[in-house]
Amino acid sequence: MMYLEILMGAFLLVLILLAMMLVKNRKLKTEVRVLKEVLELKDATISNFEASRVAVKDVIENLSAHDEVMALVEAGESRAEISEKMGIPVNKIELIIKFDKIKKEKHL
Repeated sequence: MMYLEILMGAFLLVLILLAMMLVKNRKLKTEVRVLKEVLELKDATISNFEASRVAVKDVIENLSAHDEVMALVEAGESRAEISEKMGIPVNKIELIIKFDKIKKEKHL
């Protein structure tokens, strides 16, 4: 009879431990999910920062070339000639020219 009571007590203890482990497992799963969301947000933030940094670098490069491009345009050089002289793609030359036009229109 005593062995049966010990066995029942041990079985009850195992059930209690199992229930506690299941609760802890659920909490850990929730924590893992939250941490994954935080990591995804961090990765998105870093990607946005890197894209912004590249865009800013491009703008700075275009602005630094702006005066020289506009001087060559005013001197009558073609977009292709300016592109070749400065090593800047024609589409960037066109953007610089458009930017200058917009800037001049706003100051009028």
